[in-house]
Amino acid sequence: MGGEADISVPARLIAEPARTRMLTGLIGGLSLPAGELARLAGVSASTASEHLKALVAGGFVTVHRSGRHRYYTLANADIAHALEALQAIAPSRPVNSLRAHRASADLRAGRRCYDHMAGDLGLRVTGLLVHTGVLEPLRPGATAALHLDAAHPIITRFALRDIGGSPRRPLARGCLDWTARKPHVAGRLGAHLLTLFRERQWVTARLGSRALRLTEAGEDALTSLETG
Repeated sequence: MGGEADISVPARLIAEPARTRMLTGLIGGLSLPAGELARLAGVSASTASEHLKALVAGGFVTVHRSGRHRYYTLANADIAHALEALQAIAPSRPVNSLRAHRASADLRAGRRCYDHMAGDLGLRVTGLLVHTGVLEPLRPGATAALHLDAAHPIITRFALRDIGGSPRRPLARGCLDWTARKPHVAGRLGAHLLTLFRERQWVTARLGSRALRLTEAGEDALTSLETG
């Protein structure tokens, strides 16, 4: 039996700003090559390589080969949840350009948090599920029950009886959203909803970013459920 968790170990690993920028770039569930992560971190290729070795050794990142390239991915959803929660208590970086302002606004409007939706979009969908009684109110880091016997069309419209994934993963879990400091839905339910929204073209991904944009069809679908 182990003792109390030693928070200082992961804290030391992510305290380096370059590593933090790399990890932030991977929160959206993307697999990125070392060169792209070096660009995001603002460091040389050799420096990025050393940081990535540390992140892999620390269990934060996994790596796989594709041809001559190595691609890096966050090791699991728990790391994404922890990073998102840290962003909720961290000060914001200064925004010094119109491009950076737009990128920040896009992420606040909607984004991928590992394999589920976050930002205003994720909170809107979460609020809809809770308001209709389909999902219990969420608390950060805690699981919540899903009520599939509720008499609401959202169950059919969101295909909530068809949620897959490993039963070892929580069905629904609160993930603290850094832009609003409130929980959005994660777990198998969160992953299911992102997949469904993408398949139905209710959201599109912004090129080169983890930002998500709600399409006109997606807006119509959400509005009909909110007002129906």
